Amino acid sequence: MVLSTDLIIFRIAAALVFGAVVGVEREWRHKAAGVKTNTLVAIGSAAFAMMSNTFGANNHNPAQLAAAVISGIGFIGAGVIIHRGANVQGVTTAATLWASASMGVALGLGYYVVGTVVFAAILIVQFGMRQAVIAVDTRRGRGLEHIEVRIECIETALPEVNAAWSEFAQSKEITTLRHSTTRNDETFVWSVLFSARGIDLVALEERLMHTAGVKKFEARHTAQSEE
Repeated sequence: MVLSTDLIIFRIAAALVFGAVVGVEREWRHKAAGVKTNTLVAIGSAAFAMMSNTFGANNHNPAQLAAAVISGIGFIGAGVIIHRGANVQGVTTAATLWASASMGVALGLGYYVVGTVVFAAILIVQFGMRQAVIAVDTRRGRGLEHIEVRIECIETALPEVNAAWSEFAQSKEITTLRHSTTRNDETFVWSVLFSARGIDLVALEERLMHTAGVKKFEARHTAQSEE
């Protein structure tokens, strides 16, 4: 079945809009796969799904193409999962990409109700369930960590380091336990000890390592509450 130009544009546009909105929450939380990644996943999935309708009656197999899309998303999802010591970060982002792909496939095949319901469900999980997760962790007394960040830099980089930390701490509602700056020859060692739950330091690390004069960024877990 050959799709009309208007229908192709509509399905791609719907995947673009839905994918972009899904990515907003990930982008807001400074995750590796944000607005652009989720949008591209949704668009690509929709395009592949539509192409399954153009191969003729003897080659019409949307299920096979959908399976190929899922396999491809597996590689992208694995790329955003990060191991930091005993912690694993990025699983939710990988799952979001997987769900975005299913949404794109549904839109590409013309299952608008399915695509819209999946879209709404993703938004409910991302924006509506975070407080529930925090409430459960608090109730069980877990998830609170003491983390120490140490940064080696030259003197001229200290204002940017302080500014980056202030913005990050404010956005994450971090409780600072100890903060110090010491000098070692020509290098300054800036350190902070703070308490947080489920914190992701990737965005802070990337910002500081792109700051002129910053030589080293280290983060380690000093304590974690148990059940």
